[in-house]
Amino acid sequence: MRSCWRNSSDTSFNWFINILNKILSQKIILITGGTSQLGRIYVTKALDEGAKVYFTYFKQKDLAKELSQKGAHGFELNLADTPSLDQFVKSFREKEKSLDVLIHNAAAVRDGMIQNMSEEAWDYVLNVNLKAPFYLSKKLLPLLFQRKSSKIFMLTSRLALKGAPGVANYAASKAGLIAVVKTMAQELGRKKVLVNAVNPGFMKSPMTADAPESVIRQNLQDSSLGQFSNPEEVADFLIYLCSDKMTQVTGQVFHFDSRKI
Repeated sequence: MRSCWRNSSDTSFNWFINILNKILSQKIILITGGTSQLGRIYVTKALDEGAKVYFTYFKQKDLAKELSQKGAHGFELNLADTPSLDQFVKSFREKEKSLDVLIHNAAAVRDGMIQNMSEEAWDYVLNVNLKAPFYLSKKLLPLLFQRKSSKIFMLTSRLALKGAPGVANYAASKAGLIAVVKTMAQELGRKKVLVNAVNPGFMKSPMTADAPESVIRQNLQDSSLGQFSNPEEVADFLIYLCSDKMTQVTGQVFHFDSRKI
């Protein structure tokens, strides 16, 4: 009996130590766009590293269900609708009183040349990609302030610096995120909130599936390595940035990219 008890105790102890050794152990993380290609991979890896993960999604209920079955907590949310954002924040704050990491990953595209782009297409992309990150960050700051050190990440794009035909709204929204990051980092530094941007590089994903073949080919040619960004590696990079291994960097743009910036 004594031997059995010791073995059971040892197993429980080892399980507890294993949890504590995970790089994101006990961290509370919220990521928007959790059902995107990068979002799904990140959520899964963050769960594996011991984090409690919340995510938002828009219409992708089947993919959201898969993430929920893995242990993540999903919220269906229209990021372009301010009342919906208010309701989400209320619901989230009922569940959590603090937050370690906020990742603005969700993005929308409504491509078109300037002369053909509608005001609706411009407004929608700017609302989802730029206004929502500003609004959610503002509303969730009280939770981030509850931690000794917390982090905000904005997913930006090479297009924010280079531009490209047909993506004025998208490029403008991503450039705006960089400006917000630079400003928030200075405003929130004394509160020990680190604010950084991450350019994940060009990935083949549902968002880029409709891009012309010429655009796909050009992105491949522009890569010094002759390859697209790997979402698995990008997610691993984000996991590292979210961990306590990175504590003294803020106001920066991390370029996970093999192309000229």
